[in-house]
Amino acid sequence: MLKELIKFFVLKLVNDPQKVTILEFEAEGNNIIEIRVAPQDIEKLIGREGRTFKALRNMVTALDPAIKREIVIDIAV
Repeated sequence: MLKELIKFFVLKLVNDPQKVTILEFEAEGNNIIEIRVAPQDIEKLIGREGRTFKALRNMVTALDPAIKREIVIDIAV
């Protein structure tokens, strides 16, 4: 569910939605969500002073505060 929600928001932000890939996996007890976008879309995903990325990360952690594991969101090209 978390992966689909993030994908929904990311697809609305980018200019090239065909190049968006979102992977979710577990490593060292953490849930890791890796977002891959086209190089020209990274600025849109991060936002001015990282505001868009921070908002996305806050939304994910606020959705399920009962999660005992840390959720890491990583942006890659």
